[in-house]
Amino acid sequence: MLSNAKSAPFENLYTITVPRDFGDELRTDEEYVPLAMGQLLARVTGRTNAFLEPNLQNLISNANDYVIEKGWPNLEGYRVTFDDRAILESLFQRNEPVWVEERPLTLLWIAVDAGFDEQGVLAADPQNLTHSAEYLAIADEIRNRLEETAYSRGLPIRFPLWDLQDMESLSFFDIWRGLSNKLGQSSKRYGVDAILNGRAWMTSRGLEVQWTLMRGSDRFILPGGSLQSGLDQLADLYAGEFSSSGHPTASKITVMDLKNIEDYARVMRYIENLQERHILESVDIEEFSETTLSLSMTVRGGSELLERVLSLSGVLTPAAFVSDDYLETQLSFFLSR
Repeated sequence: MLSNAKSAPFENLYTITVPRDFGDELRTDEEYVPLAMGQLLARVTGRTNAFLEPNLQNLISNANDYVIEKGWPNLEGYRVTFDDRAILESLFQRNEPVWVEERPLTLLWIAVDAGFDEQGVLAADPQNLTHSAEYLAIADEIRNRLEETAYSRGLPIRFPLWDLQDMESLSFFDIWRGLSNKLGQSSKRYGVDAILNGRAWMTSRGLEVQWTLMRGSDRFILPGGSLQSGLDQLADLYAGEFSSSGHPTASKITVMDLKNIEDYARVMRYIENLQERHILESVDIEEFSETTLSLSMTVRGGSELLERVLSLSGVLTPAAFVSDDYLETQLSFFLSR
């Protein structure tokens, strides 16, 4: 398992920047707004083709009704910020699943064979690497394309520093071969929920990639051989696991191992943050003792989604799952130290 794992709410999830040359067409300012709504729906529903679904066409045609702010912050793209609460209410009214804002954070370990006797590891800061200009250009292109895909899907990712500490624990060939134990140990410092391991090489047809997802002790080889395919499949997987839908249901959580008022405040700040991001519909304190806090809440998506979201935080560690009856579920956690 990865230690100190934490979720990473995607920053500015409801703000979309549409590139000026999107589709290579000249557009009026107002034509960018429905385009931005189409991209937003992909992020929020977790489905790349959401803009084509008949049930959502009304949101696109009336996209201006959901806008908080829009304009040109620079010459690169048109930025639109949508009303998150209004969007969510519209999606819930349509009984559409919503990928919650609390999303797993994934570390990308990618070994790149540039094809001219130069190999390297894709790092967060390419300036720290001693490579040829030709290799750095390839690495920059790969990184930019991955970041664009992650941005369009609302997928939180990190690249390793590939500093002295990483280099002492891993080699290029460890990453190329996808050695799970070594990658897992080296990833603990980054506080992530999963590892996406990529092996990329240049061919006469262009870049090819083999992707492997590592989550805890599980390992999955992802089909598809392109840069985009790995992140798209990862986003599809997370959206399926962390989507809320249906009517709100009642759940209870009990947090144990509280030692002082600071522990209580830490838990409540986290819960209030989830409520602000519309993951929880309501929260009430049922009982608070010297060591235990019990909360009653309503959540769309049921107790399984709630347990997955709470387990991402790094604040709470699952203790047990107890079902009292079909109407209410009790979840128990320890406060993480």
